Amino acid sequence: MQSMQDRRAVRQALADWREQHAIAADGVAAAWPRAEPDAAAWRHWLDRALLALGAALLCAGVIVFFAFNWQDLHKFARFGLLAGALSLLAAFAWLRPGGDMAARAALCGAQVVAGVLLAVIGQVYQSGADAWQLFALWALLAAPWALAARAAPHWWLVLVLANVALLRYCSVRLGVGGMFDLLFGAAGERGTTLFLLAAALAQLALWFALRAALPALGFRGLAGARMLAALACAYAGWLGIGSLLDSRFDAAMFGLALLALGALLAWFRLRAFDVVALSLASFALIVMVVTAAARVLLDGSHAGFGAFLLLGLLTIGLSATAAAWLLRAQRQHDAAFAQGEPA
Repeated sequence: MQSMQDRRAVRQALADWREQHAIAADGVAAAWPRAEPDAAAWRHWLDRALLALGAALLCAGVIVFFAFNWQDLHKFARFGLLAGALSLLAAFAWLRPGGDMAARAALCGAQVVAGVLLAVIGQVYQSGADAWQLFALWALLAAPWALAARAAPHWWLVLVLANVALLRYCSVRLGVGGMFDLLFGAAGERGTTLFLLAAALAQLALWFALRAALPALGFRGLAGARMLAALACAYAGWLGIGSLLDSRFDAAMFGLALLALGALLAWFRLRAFDVVALSLASFALIVMVVTAAARVLLDGSHAGFGAFLLLGLLTIGLSATAAAWLLRAQRQHDAAFAQGEPA
């Protein structure tokens, strides 16, 4: 079955060819219906969407059940209910045929229930451990379920849990109150943000390596790379902005942020094209450039309305340039894809 991304690329290529008079109108009219999703494609998408929604609601129900009945349940009843739910989900997935969507939904539920079980153990037996250990252990327990499911969404959960654990660990190491304090005011936050940026880039490289070597294990699609690219762009942008807003401009950190964004732009334009990742990197770069211009224009005591007008014009100009570049890159990629050439 043709994927939605492939259909969109074909439609865009047909529209571009028609605009350039490279194909007749009747040719577009004949080829266009084959690029639109048919009834079977919509039913397949609806089945997957409703199954994912049902699994999410069931997991939310498990969490709400324990939160509401916490005082009325004995500790062994809590453990037994969660262990029973985990066993039922695993047995259901094991009895289903390989690649079955219901089995994968059950395995996703098992990933969530495993985390709930860890949280319940931590609440019953208070050990003083920090939350980053919960998320780190949860990520480790979620990985075998992702291996059993062999589906990309299960690895997304592992990525989210691992990065939350890493961010929380960095906040504890700095001795701040929370993750937002880490990014917005803790001492030494730039060095830690640089470490988090390096970790996000390393995860992105590992994701692409696994996607090339082990696609059968679920390392497929664009969403996982987009999540990590968004994380890397956020860290790079904050690293650059932090170096600009400090009393002393840190050129080394600003240069590293620019280098990271440039590497992301080059990779997602030349090697693994993705307009979403390119948009995120372009947005982060625009924010950094506008912030640098604001520091120069507003640093003096005589900065007035003209400086804000220039900043507004600069933002509009950079945004229009980025949008034009992204549109041209997308059209080139879609045309190459429709012609069967390597994008």
